[in-house]
Amino acid sequence: MRVMVTGGTGFVGYHTVQALLAAGHEVSLLVRSVDKLYRLYGEEQVDFYTRGDICDADRVARAMEGCDAVVHAAAMVSTGASDAEQVYRGNVEGARTVMDTALDAGVSSIIHVSSVTALFDPRASVLNEHSPPGAARNAYGRSKVACERYVRGLQDDGAPIHISYPATVIGPDDPGLTEAHVGLQGYLSVFVPLMPTGNQYVDVRDVAEVHLRLLEQQPPAGRYLVGGHYLSWPDLAVLLEQLTGRRLLKLPVTGGFMRLLGRATDQLRKHVTVDAPLSEEAMEYATRWVPMDNSLVENTLDFEFREVEDTFTDAIRWLHSAGYISEKQAGLAIAG
Repeated sequence: MRVMVTGGTGFVGYHTVQALLAAGHEVSLLVRSVDKLYRLYGEEQVDFYTRGDICDADRVARAMEGCDAVVHAAAMVSTGASDAEQVYRGNVEGARTVMDTALDAGVSSIIHVSSVTALFDPRASVLNEHSPPGAARNAYGRSKVACERYVRGLQDDGAPIHISYPATVIGPDDPGLTEAHVGLQGYLSVFVPLMPTGNQYVDVRDVAEVHLRLLEQQPPAGRYLVGGHYLSWPDLAVLLEQLTGRRLLKLPVTGGFMRLLGRATDQLRKHVTVDAPLSEEAMEYATRWVPMDNSLVENTLDFEFREVEDTFTDAIRWLHSAGYISEKQAGLAIAG
């Protein structure tokens, strides 16, 4: 199978490409930076690439030539208010361009990599494949909801599109430093906030494997939540202390305070650079999380998520090897 992948130099896209190559498939990548492509893959690993943007229909069509399937994993992931306009326009226009071009080319299997944010509703008790699109207020969430509505419309018309919904994705070998890993870095080096609700973590290698199985097993086009494991914030603190053998600083905070702090940080970013993964939108998800139901993925694809302890151990080891945390901060996770 020859698969065109967008976002192949991003976290989820990179691991999806690795899973495809390991299974013996060919890949065609649409990339903006050839230097980053070569830095990640070398010059021999990728069969074909096209330099271009996901909003450029001609470049997208060229990258799809001869392909049997498409995985659209490219998206700007930022919950910072300063990125709002770029995030919304790029994500929505890019998804429309990739989906339309793939359907015009007669591609028989398409995966649109969405996000839990496309379904997020703090009033829901659980999120699953039947959940309606969310009602996000901020740019990243609104962009994912707009993409969601468009792709669902194509599905309703019979298009061969799967939608995957990863939760908070962590794991080793991040081509950059995603917001989830910036958060983990902060928990190990500063403090763990003990907020209401919790978060749901999925190993990036599990997300990649789900994408591979969707393409190889060809189940009916549908919506597949890839949620992994739910941890309350106190449970996350306990897990990190067990894995590192350290006593971490833990600060109880209210959801209202963290959302207010996120709003204030958004305003501050208009004037200065703030590196912390803190924004009103991020705190909305972090303090009002709704658990995701993985059962459709598990039952349809005969899939089992790896243990959350293994995922966090590998993520901590990678953070250390990449120089983002110290040996002391990694603790027992890098022992042996």
